[in-house]
Amino acid sequence: MRDPLEIWLRRLHDPDAATRRQAIRQIELIGDPRALGALAQLFALDPDLEIRKLAQNAGKTIYQAVERRLANERRHFSPNPSPDRP
Repeated sequence: MRDPLEIWLRRLHDPDAATRRQAIRQIELIGDPRALGALAQLFALDPDLEIRKLAQNAGKTIYQAVERRLANERRHFSPNPSPDRP
């Protein structure tokens, strides 16, 4: 079975702006941080301003979700919890 993320990443290079927009939205829903580089490249290089904004927002959403998850993991698995933590 093919990786859905890879399919959408390939569509980021489609000449049709509507296809690129759809790909960005799907990548954002998948939320895989492996897509951050491709979204950053699209943000930097795509000629369509709307596409660049969508890529930037999707990248921020994915990055922030990863950061929240890591902070949660650090909080729950800390070997020396502070006494004021519940």
